[in-house]
Amino acid sequence: MVCPKCNCENVLITTEQVSSKTKGKGMGCLWGIGRWFLIICTCGLWLLVGKRRKTEKTKIKNNTVCICQNCGHKWTI
Repeated sequence: MVCPKCNCENVLITTEQVSSKTKGKGMGCLWGIGRWFLIICTCGLWLLVGKRRKTEKTKIKNNTVCICQNCGHKWTI
């Protein structure tokens, strides 16, 4: 690997994080209506049962980057 700016062979190859996205999925209104129905029917005993948590997925996008150790020039592969 050779630096295109200074033609040096002292190059470091690494990955860097470009972006990340997190998607969340809720429980929906049917779950909420059903939970309130059970709370009313059991005189509040259903409140002792904890709420369900949302599910989340994260997508991370990476790029491979070269950095010249002499001049500091940075480029992607």
